[in-house]
Amino acid sequence: MKKGVVGKKMDLKSHQTGVLLLEIPRFGDDRGDFTNIPFDIRNRVRMVFKRSYIIVNNQVGVVRAFHGHKKESKLFYVPKGAFKFIIMDMKTKEWKEYCLLASVSKILYVPNGYYNGFVSLSENSILMVFSTLKMEDSNKDDYRLPYDILGKEVWEINNR
Repeated sequence: MKKGVVGKKMDLKSHQTGVLLLEIPRFGDDRGDFTNIPFDIRNRVRMVFKRSYIIVNNQVGVVRAFHGHKKESKLFYVPKGAFKFIIMDMKTKEWKEYCLLASVSKILYVPNGYYNGFVSLSENSILMVFSTLKMEDSNKDDYRLPYDILGKEVWEINNR
């Protein structure tokens, strides 16, 4: 962690208020797969999206971080490859790691009030993002921190 920066890694069992990592059903047969991405997440959060976009990281280890919003919420889904996320509370600076893999059908919902950053764990990883704000509104609600604010080692991949 960089000097002068307050940031505390949360215990794996700890929960970040409002952040949800949820398994979603995937259906498949000899033709391929079908995954429905819900916008009404277990009746907890009703998402009204204004835009969606796709990020492709061509190489392993590409970091995109840290970027936060006080108004905007986002939903992340990985249709191909894998990403490691770090989600940090904008007020407390507490942070937690999450992984999204195409092979395990999950979505990550990040409400407003959090910074997010991610690193690709495989070549040609694809990340789908759904946002509650239009681009021009999102740009007015954009807060950034250096990618290495917690130290470069947070982006390393730990074998399990």
